[in-house]
Amino acid sequence: MISKYYTPFIKHKQEDNTKDHQTELKELEKQEERIKCAYLNGVVKMDEFDNELKSIRYKIDNINKKIKEIKQCENFNFTTNDLLILEDTETIDTFVNPDIFLTNILNLTNASREEMKRIIGTYIDNIEVNKVGDKIELLNIEYRKSFLTDLVNYHNNYGVPYNFNIFIDEKDFKIPMNHEGKTSLEAKEYFNKLQEVVSKNSLKLNYYETEADSKLEDISFEPNGDYEQILRLIVLSDTKNYNDKTLRLGVITLDLESALYSRLNRKERPNELCNI
Repeated sequence: MISKYYTPFIKHKQEDNTKDHQTELKELEKQEERIKCAYLNGVVKMDEFDNELKSIRYKIDNINKKIKEIKQCENFNFTTNDLLILEDTETIDTFVNPDIFLTNILNLTNASREEMKRIIGTYIDNIEVNKVGDKIELLNIEYRKSFLTDLVNYHNNYGVPYNFNIFIDEKDFKIPMNHEGKTSLEAKEYFNKLQEVVSKNSLKLNYYETEADSKLEDISFEPNGDYEQILRLIVLSDTKNYNDKTLRLGVITLDLESALYSRLNRKERPNELCNI
């Protein structure tokens, strides 16, 4: 996701340096012509000419590559909400297709020693382990500070999504909550857009507005369905809602019954004979 979506999103947000690159390109082309003339006039020897020409052409190729990347980013029209939707649809996919999720985990555990070292080296600073008999217990995992710092900086500078996980549901599932606040209207617009995306797979979402208790230890709401999984919490930042210093939240849930029907490739049909 980072390579395919976040990186071009950030590049698109950065300043367009095309004019500077084109100016530098023209200067290098002039240098190329001068070195050619110097060689033809016998001012420089063959080996000097060859080395200098290779250096200039390497710089020209590198600048042309940068210009090409900028042009590609011009066609990248994602917004911050689009990136957030990509995150949420991946979360939904773990509930709709748990077998694929488990296969990915299995592939990771069976990865080569070199690949596991690369992953650990990229994301983890320290791991505390404890051996009990023949079993190994992971006591603590500390993520690399540089990795976490990058997430915060990318969020602050370019609007890349950054989630808090301060709440868990009754199954100990960490609930993502985006850092930036939204008004009630913006939260509902985001929900509608996400619903439009997942409805193509016959999935149903629900949206609620509620508030946390004074100690920020509990959130409750009356669900519309019998089986729902909370996907995301959205901080509601309407100014008037902070007069009583209450944390108000939008709650997006996945109707797990619709997820089951989607997995079975069937359309949902209400059961009029009983309530489950």
